[in-house]
Amino acid sequence: MIIKQNYKSLLNFLKKEQKMPKAVLVNRIGEKYSIIKTHKNDVSLIFFPSENIYRKFNKSQKSITKIKSEFNGLKWYCSRVKKKLNSVVNDYSVKKNFSYIETKKINGKKYKSWHPLETNYPYLIKAFKHYLKYYPKKKISYIHGDLTLDNLIFQKKNIFIIDWEYFYSKQNYRGYDIVYLFLSSVCLPYVFNKSFSKKDEKLFKIMWKLLIKKNFNREMLYNPFKFFEQNIQKDSTLKKAFKISKSKFFPFITNKNHKKRIKGIIESI
Repeated sequence: MIIKQNYKSLLNFLKKEQKMPKAVLVNRIGEKYSIIKTHKNDVSLIFFPSENIYRKFNKSQKSITKIKSEFNGLKWYCSRVKKKLNSVVNDYSVKKNFSYIETKKINGKKYKSWHPLETNYPYLIKAFKHYLKYYPKKKISYIHGDLTLDNLIFQKKNIFIIDWEYFYSKQNYRGYDIVYLFLSSVCLPYVFNKSFSKKDEKLFKIMWKLLIKKNFNREMLYNPFKFFEQNIQKDSTLKKAFKISKSKFFPFITNKNHKKRIKGIIESI
């Protein structure tokens, strides 16, 4: 059990980035670790190289919910892809002031979400097939909530989705995650590199036609920026994340002119 003094040292560390307190290293005191830089958030991540283990822990009492969400999201997803939960989750602990989840390093390759669509296209198509195969076919279901290429690990024959912190979001329309992923593939490269070529435009049309053929929610398909912005601001879980970091969700940081261009392409299909 973590006493109040240890919890205070945890808060001091998170504010001043001092030496990692024992509270964070419970059951692993003395092991070498590295701090993993993540998006501005109210959880932190450390890596133990001796066992290839990641530990994600809360930075405030409010963010304990995110640790719970991560665990239950992985539990749900593993059940969908027929993977044993203990092959992914090494340890999980929820206490009054401090909680963490340990996950095993998943071998595979990640692709940069800000690389041009022309580069990422084949991996996005693989993700589309994975989504159709493993996500529920019903109209309303659980969502990942922030699915970009940063959260996908590609293996020889499979894909594994990581970072389920927003699993406690409200259930949403079928297609939510894959539509969000496809939209991110033409927004993030532009946000970071002003990259969107004529070939990217052609590939995007091909991808969006695949979504239309699946009869996903019409508003989500034909007015995606408005749909996702409104959904994020209305959903209590996603709204909290948005308040912590307005740049967390790409629809809010995408240039208005680029949004208009993408919407025009969609309307022309």
